[in-house]
Amino acid sequence: MNAKRIILALAVVGGLSGFSAVVQAQEAKAAVLSPQTFPGSKYSLAPLPVEIYTQPGERPTVAFSTPCIQIERMTNGFPPILAFETFMFTVIGNVNELNVLPIRLEPVCI
Repeated sequence: MNAKRIILALAVVGGLSGFSAVVQAQEAKAAVLSPQTFPGSKYSLAPLPVEIYTQPGERPTVAFSTPCIQIERMTNGFPPILAFETFMFTVIGNVNELNVLPIRLEPVCI
């Protein structure tokens, strides 16, 4: 079971790293085609709740919406759910600080 999770996690990371390369290539192409460009771009993966923000010289930021506020209202602050949410934000923060991914993850509560 853990092997399947690890393989799935590696596949997601590999896909996102390939996507960041495509985003950077598109950004470079847009910079060549238009003489006046603004720093940073935003790409939406609608209908998925994921947006990718890019800044020159920085890793792309992947912002994904999580329904944490709605879940808290529905469960009336059920402690295991709150503990899992805190754990998730802590793990994501640790991954971002270690710079192990070619992207930066940013969960956004809605």
